Amino acid sequence: MRILAFFLGLAGALPFIGVAAASWLAPVGWHTTIVHALSVYAALIVSFLGGVHWGVAFSRPEFARRHLLWGMASAAMAWGAVLLPWAILSLSAFILLLLLSWRVDRSWLVHIDLPQKYGALRTVLTAVAALSLLLAIGSYGRVGIL
Repeated sequence: MRILAFFLGLAGALPFIGVAAASWLAPVGWHTTIVHALSVYAALIVSFLGGVHWGVAFSRPEFARRHLLWGMASAAMAWGAVLLPWAILSLSAFILLLLLSWRVDRSWLVHIDLPQKYGALRTVLTAVAALSLLLAIGSYGRVGIL
């Protein structure tokens, strides 16, 4: 199972990398659509990461309240970030949400028996996602907005 999780985690990073690269390489007329697609994917991932906490809540009832609330808060913040009026602001919000989610996982998931490799994988995947979003923000210079 751990090997499958590792490969699926890496596969989940590919859209971040590919869409961020497309923000630089695709025709300028596609830029808005590409960046919106990246923002929507980031929202899905932030919501997914919050959902992990619902699983924890059911396995560790003594911590259920905070994990359930964080899971819902993650999804609500992701939805709000997608709706922000400026794409650069939205992508920036997702960088912050990914880092916040990583921090919450690092501090709250110590009470469950997770393999040490989970933390390492989360760190790498969070870094890849955040750097991809930052790369997409930089692509606005190419289309004449920065």
